[in-house]
Amino acid sequence: MTTLALACLLLAPAADPAPPSPEPKPVPATREDVKAALEAHKKARPRLPMPPPPADPADARSRVNNGRFRAYYLPADLRDSGFGREPDPAMTLDNTFKVKLFWVTSRVNNCYYCLGHQEHKLAGAGVSDDGIAVLDGDWKTLPLAEQAALRFTRKLALTPHLVTPEDVKHLGEYYTPTQVAEIVVTVAGYCSTNRWTDGLNIPAEENAEFFRKGDAKADFSRFTTPTSPQFAKSRSAVATLPDGAGSAPKVPARPPLEGREQVEAKWKEARGRAAVLPLADPKAAAELWGGDNAPNWVRLLAVFPKANKGRVANLKAAMEKGNLNPRLKAAIAWAAAREDRAWYALAVARDRLKAVGLTDDQVFALDGDGNDLPARERRAVTFARKLAVAPATVTDMDVEGLRKVFTDHEVAEIVYHTCNAAYFDRVTEAANLPLD
Repeated sequence: MTTLALACLLLAPAADPAPPSPEPKPVPATREDVKAALEAHKKARPRLPMPPPPADPADARSRVNNGRFRAYYLPADLRDSGFGREPDPAMTLDNTFKVKLFWVTSRVNNCYYCLGHQEHKLAGAGVSDDGIAVLDGDWKTLPLAEQAALRFTRKLALTPHLVTPEDVKHLGEYYTPTQVAEIVVTVAGYCSTNRWTDGLNIPAEENAEFFRKGDAKADFSRFTTPTSPQFAKSRSAVATLPDGAGSAPKVPARPPLEGREQVEAKWKEARGRAAVLPLADPKAAAELWGGDNAPNWVRLLAVFPKANKGRVANLKAAMEKGNLNPRLKAAIAWAAAREDRAWYALAVARDRLKAVGLTDDQVFALDGDGNDLPARERRAVTFARKLAVAPATVTDMDVEGLRKVFTDHEVAEIVYHTCNAAYFDRVTEAANLPLD
């Protein structure tokens, strides 16, 4: 697909009140296609109605559409994105380096909104257009440590079920154990954010001047930086490009789900396994958890107590609060963890399902027809499974299907809980956490 054709296709929803599309967004193939897609996304058709302007214009969330959607559609207890606002001394990786990881994650997930934000951040930090273009696959010119981090990022984002302790240990050849943990929790957070902004197809802001820091020379009003001939027509080696002339992303298929006996064997194995990422001591975890006996996932996040304070509170609130049925929330977590082969997260989801009255047989029946759930909840779980596994394949019609049986605020919560599952699965399984 040419750059011009891509731009015309992406702009069509704003110019024509056409019905929601049954097709996923096109995957830009080249650097020029990326820029055309990002510019056109300012006119994108959101999958939920655009929120009204905040009552208080000074509200920081009003600057970005992501914040507006969170503030309007989510209950107050669930609005925190989980990214820490306070600097954490335990986090030592360069911020621009982490923005590059966000760029790659967003490219893999075909999240235009997040990709555009990272383009602005990198440009504002002085990274040239060629420097950004290199991230799309020409990694051989980068330092070995950065190459290793980018490869791990793509694998964790796209195929978390294939990430092994050896992958994590390989990063340890270039980074300290705490830095490896920082990469894992950071990239997992990016995967969560992608599913929120892209799941709802939140349009980009018309102008991104809020990214400007100091005397940065970047143009935050549009994506028009000239592309050098070296990269103008090079096809991405990072994105999930479609086959042939199609535009739908080619996402690797997940293997068939294991049977119950295999799952229970995995749980038995996971009870005695050793974490491959550092864990905070119980006292530090208790401070974030708000009491003793903090679960292992809190000990993992407590390695970064300032950065992850909001994340821990957010995950805990998500399990206990909000407007959705606790059974549905737990079923979403179960479905995502099954697909991600996240055995620790799956055990947590099982315990949540049993706490609301499901038997073991009913829990495992969720892998099949799920007839123990009401029809509307089965529809939500089916959607969540798709968003969890392959966010780039979600369509307008997928969300419209939910809107037929849920309110718009409930739809937003379904997306939100799937985002949490994407984060929780990746963090806990990459760490090889033992069961509590």
